[in-house]
Amino acid sequence: MTTPSTVPTTNDSATPGPYKIVGATSFGVFLSALDASIVNVSLVTIKDSLGVGIDAIQWVVVAYLLIMTSVMPLMGKLGDRLGKTRIFQLGMLVFISGSAVCAISTTLEMLVLARVFQALGAGMISANGLALVTYFTTPQNRGRAIGLNSIVLAVALGSGPVLGGILSQFFGWQMIFLVNLPIGIIGFLVVQFVVPQTEAVQETRFDTIGAALFFSFLFLLIYYVTVATSSDGLTTFLLISGILVSFIAFILRERSFSDPIISIEVLTDKRISTSIFSALLAYMAMIPVVFLLPFYLQEALGFNQSMTGLFLIVQPVMISITGPISGFVSERLRARIQTVAGLIVQLVGLLFIAFGIPNVILIAIGIAIMGTGLSFFSVANGNFIMTSAPKKYMGVVSALTNLSRTTGFSVATALVTTVFGFYFAMFRTEGLAYSVAYSQAFQFAILIFCALALIAAIISSYRGMSPAEERRENPSIESIPPS
Repeated sequence: MTTPSTVPTTNDSATPGPYKIVGATSFGVFLSALDASIVNVSLVTIKDSLGVGIDAIQWVVVAYLLIMTSVMPLMGKLGDRLGKTRIFQLGMLVFISGSAVCAISTTLEMLVLARVFQALGAGMISANGLALVTYFTTPQNRGRAIGLNSIVLAVALGSGPVLGGILSQFFGWQMIFLVNLPIGIIGFLVVQFVVPQTEAVQETRFDTIGAALFFSFLFLLIYYVTVATSSDGLTTFLLISGILVSFIAFILRERSFSDPIISIEVLTDKRISTSIFSALLAYMAMIPVVFLLPFYLQEALGFNQSMTGLFLIVQPVMISITGPISGFVSERLRARIQTVAGLIVQLVGLLFIAFGIPNVILIAIGIAIMGTGLSFFSVANGNFIMTSAPKKYMGVVSALTNLSRTTGFSVATALVTTVFGFYFAMFRTEGLAYSVAYSQAFQFAILIFCALALIAAIISSYRGMSPAEERRENPSIESIPPS
């Protein structure tokens, strides 16, 4: 049985308002998301500088993704146990240190190890950023705060390739890591002076075995879908077996341990599980556009890098415009209505892109529609899930929310590569010209992934009501689960 929340309200003169919290945490949130994409455009330059091959240089990206995704739930748990502000700040320091070592790396091994260290810090930041926003807001202003937080993420993900290309071209690839230092130091100091320490959850023991099992499950899963999908039969069998065994062992462990990493009660809560799963599918649905579109613009339509970068800004710009509006609406409208509507709009945008190919104006309009739908869904979904999260597991649920995004991107990237490759080879076999075959394969990939947005909308419609929504519907309710 849950107890009423003791989350401070913004009416407390000692508690900073939601906009200060978002502003203070935005430095770390921006950097952790930025470094997932800023390196990509500089890989060729880094490869030539370090004298390694293409197969080796991919570990600069893979190591960051593997570690950050795998450790997020554990860092969320540490934030719950030791204090979210403390772990967030520690993550900033670890991230800054890792960035500095990345910039002075002279070998691939040194750079990959530094990226692992950097990813540990990013995991601490990502897991506790949304939890801090939730902790210091109320149901009355949380939607707007999460809407602003979504803008930070959108700007980071959208500007990564553009900023990386400019810094690498004019100042050297080391600058894409050095730029993190002043931003990170300022962000650390702002959090120090603006964000109070949060209450730590008192538990008797830390579930070390459960933590190791969950880390193993996520690590093997992400490794398989990002690196090992084309491995030989024995390797594939061992990886899939490891994924299944570690997941089953984790569930059994959590059922029997007094202070689990993730409570089975949380995982089976319909409100939380539907939110996480629908977010996973929503992010997967947009990958054909996010991952394949840059290649399509350059290889089929003849765009150069700068034109491609400008074209790709459409989505983050739309999310930046609609994020605050989405947050305002989410404070007044049932999440079930807004999330389903957002997913339907995202689906319409995807269809607009698919049938607009190869007209770049129609593609741009479709991207704007898709970005608007994703914004309305993700903000309402984030508000709903964090309002429904028990206070004891707020950090873990925040981590799982971010995990749905990173895991969705990883899994869908592997899948869409396979789908696109299959259709492109088929159309080329039929004798179609290169650009025509590319266009049709791109179109088919988008149409197939549209089904994921539709399934996400169906799942989202079964989410029920959050505690805040129940209180709005029935003001007589005096005691609700923690928000």
